[in-house]
Amino acid sequence: MEITKNINQIRSLAQIFSTANFKKIVRDKDYFDTFYRVDRYTKVKEGTTNLQVLNQIYKSLLCNYKNEYVYKNILINKLLLKKYSLKSTIALNEFKIANSIADFVLLNGEARIYEIKTELDGLEKLDKQLSDYEKFADKIYIVTSSKHIPNLLMKYYNSNIGIIELTQRNALKTVKEAKNNTFTFKHDTLFKTLRKDEYISLIRSYFKYVPDVPNTQIFRECLKMSKKIDILEFQKLVVQKLKYRNISNPEVFKERQIPESLKHICYSLDFSEAEYQQLEYFLSQKSKICISHMSEVSNLS
Repeated sequence: MEITKNINQIRSLAQIFSTANFKKIVRDKDYFDTFYRVDRYTKVKEGTTNLQVLNQIYKSLLCNYKNEYVYKNILINKLLLKKYSLKSTIALNEFKIANSIADFVLLNGEARIYEIKTELDGLEKLDKQLSDYEKFADKIYIVTSSKHIPNLLMKYYNSNIGIIELTQRNALKTVKEAKNNTFTFKHDTLFKTLRKDEYISLIRSYFKYVPDVPNTQIFRECLKMSKKIDILEFQKLVVQKLKYRNISNPEVFKERQIPESLKHICYSLDFSEAEYQQLEYFLSQKSKICISHMSEVSNLS
């Protein structure tokens, strides 16, 4: 199999590895966009399966175009699945904290944020993002390429911020350890990460009652009550509530023979048993046959 060396075309192939695209593949059985990009930017030999095609494209991304998906997928494979247990640790993807969106959050006994800055990213928004995250997380790491390491070390050397390098060999190398942020937690920021049912449950559990007010006032009153809880204790209670957002079938995810290239997609989409079967069917099909069929459909239309 041959893959384009053109960076713009590789960028187009990278769009295959998105949750939106795999929703189409698994839930809608819509393969058109995937096969269009494969047909246009690769040369696939007869008998090659879709899994083999995707794995080769992913290898190309690892070598030539480490985008945000590559970073997140490596974090899933090398942190969540190798260092921690799916029973005690969950990952949250694109998690809103104050006015920022955290790329990757791990929750177990504490909250750790991994903010991704690829070599393709600028650092202009980073200060604001880190300021928001410090109000929520025990520890914060910037995960980045060697390109940004000197600037980041200089800027955050005397801070609590940790720095992890994604090396040329796709290993996660801790350049600077993160320190605890317990003195920067904020009730408002922590509270607003919770959904309505979560903060009501937290307040009821802690105070043994929920304020008897109109529905339009319940948020304000519960927030007011939350500020009576010691901030360190409240942060732990919030993390405990958020951990219930775990994927519905962690054992199924663990037991399935999910390709390493697709671990983050499968975790994020939290597939059911039937959906995993559909994914496995798609991956086992011969890609050349699928591409030919797609071309026939295109010609008819």
